[in-house]
Amino acid sequence: MKRFPDEQACRDYIFNVRWPRGFICTKCGESKCSFIKTRNLYECCYCRTQISLTANTVMHRTKLPLRYWMLTFYWLASGERISARKVAKTLRLNYRTALRLLHRVRDAMYLDSFATSFQFWTKDQTDKSPAIVKELKLLLLSRADKFIREHYKSSSEQCRYRYYSEYRFRDNYGHSPAEAIEKLIIRGAKTIYTWNEYGRLKGGPAIA
Repeated sequence: MKRFPDEQACRDYIFNVRWPRGFICTKCGESKCSFIKTRNLYECCYCRTQISLTANTVMHRTKLPLRYWMLTFYWLASGERISARKVAKTLRLNYRTALRLLHRVRDAMYLDSFATSFQFWTKDQTDKSPAIVKELKLLLLSRADKFIREHYKSSSEQCRYRYYSEYRFRDNYGHSPAEAIEKLIIRGAKTIYTWNEYGRLKGGPAIA
């Protein structure tokens, strides 16, 4: 993929998605940092906190090249048929590693609003939603099942929620792979911002 030819291109892209207004220390809120090449860490020039670019994201503590992640994001976001075997063959990974990679990405799709989209997949008989809502749920479920059959033929009950989430994600962002990739990077983020950082993100003054 031309957009992500090497690790540096991936790193620059993720940096801009995670810190669109420039680096912000998650501990003290300062914006100046230095990059430690030997460890691939950003160090705050004020409090010396060291932050990994992928910390608290879907790529947290990954040992895989960032390009592998970006390519997988793109394949899933662009509507291509993608399986663990295809990922393993294309990226020259063993099957289990490729499967874990896809599971991590699909779990990111599941988070947030997507989690509530398919709460009905357990076919809970106590659902008290209005009739029209139930019909819409069944229609969505039918379309998701068709997506699974066309792309993966079948899936285990244990992993079915991941494929439902993938369908919903593609349905929402399939028109724009670039937006989908950004959502996947942000979706897995669990960073808790300090008040100092929050003020900077909002464009306000830092709190001393």
